Amino acid sequence: MNLKNTLREFLILLSPVILITSCAEKKEEVKPKNELSFSSTKIIDSAQHWWAYTSKEISGDSIADLIFIHNNSSGGYLGYYEGQAEEGLWKKHIIAEKPMTGGLFASGDLESEDIDGDGDNDVIAVKHPGEWTDAGAEAELFWYENTSDAWLPHKIGSVPDAVKDISFADFDKDGRLDMSILTFDEHTLSIFKQNNSDEWIRVQFIQNDVLHEGMGIGDFNGDGYQDIVATGLLFYNPGADLTQNWNVENLDEQWNNQEGDWSRNGTKTFVTDIDGDGVSEIYMAHSERAGYPLVRYKKEKNDWSKTILKDSIAACHTLQVYDFDNDGDLDVLAGVNKGRAVNLDQISFNVSLLLNEGNDEDYKEMILEDQGIYNGNAIDYDQDSDIDIFRYPDHEATELYLIKNNLLQNGG
Repeated sequence: MNLKNTLREFLILLSPVILITSCAEKKEEVKPKNELSFSSTKIIDSAQHWWAYTSKEISGDSIADLIFIHNNSSGGYLGYYEGQAEEGLWKKHIIAEKPMTGGLFASGDLESEDIDGDGDNDVIAVKHPGEWTDAGAEAELFWYENTSDAWLPHKIGSVPDAVKDISFADFDKDGRLDMSILTFDEHTLSIFKQNNSDEWIRVQFIQNDVLHEGMGIGDFNGDGYQDIVATGLLFYNPGADLTQNWNVENLDEQWNNQEGDWSRNGTKTFVTDIDGDGVSEIYMAHSERAGYPLVRYKKEKNDWSKTILKDSIAACHTLQVYDFDNDGDLDVLAGVNKGRAVNLDQISFNVSLLLNEGNDEDYKEMILEDQGIYNGNAIDYDQDSDIDIFRYPDHEATELYLIKNNLLQNGG
């Protein structure tokens, strides 16, 4: 017998056992995934018709604040509540009691961005008597400069009626933020180019009878310039000269072919590039009516593919897309405006988190709340590396809640 050959054969027979044992040991070392959970706390108890609010860090403490216009139905003041890590009601601060030209503030949207590029977030503001008072009245646009110890107003321009949506983007890639404004009463889309802090020029004024609400910004053709989607219509950026024609494409007629009362063509829209290919995807739902789906659109060569994420969601007035469970793919927050849904004979007012199962096609629904949400904001408010949610239950609520993501507390 050849002892060397016998030993070799023995080792060959033994090696699968060693391999299997090694794999089993590695498998035992894998830690189970921590469960995603949220906790809700009331942070504001004196809201009034807060149709315009947003969350951004403006006070210099690295915690997001809650910026708002009070009483948007008939006009009010511009302010913010200072964010805090501790539980309890937040502290109110006034940015401006009234616009620099008098009157009151009112809007259907509010945004905060670093408008002057100095490293801190500023605030947009709209002078208007309120949509319930006079929706057709002219709206004046301002921005308030954050100087750490004061808020300095700057005038931008005007639009013909009540503002529904506001978006900022550097449309001409000159290093300065520009702005788009959507209005409903006159069905208009205005695009303002920023030359400097005090000089804004309206480079586009588009009127189209189907325009209502629901606007987002993204690159829809991969040319490097930011385009606009409004009420399901795509407006393609012409490039550096914003005065040139913005070509229009109808993404899906179901969002802009409606008839009837004021609720026609109301949408909620969110835009993001989910796969990093340089072309943005578009998420849409109906903000005012029942019987419409929650949909995602993706550009496939020259056509848009359509994926239905939820067959029907009534009065979907919150739509946000972020990675809520930190697994590397994007999830969808969608919720019902209870104040509107009750008029649509709805009995369910769920705030749903659709958790992406990894392929951008299949989602598992997680119900966070069952009493509605209006213009909800998702943001990592305390910079602990998970996404939290600001929840205003409906358009007439007086309380606002912070839904805290506990993923990192759970070791996620």
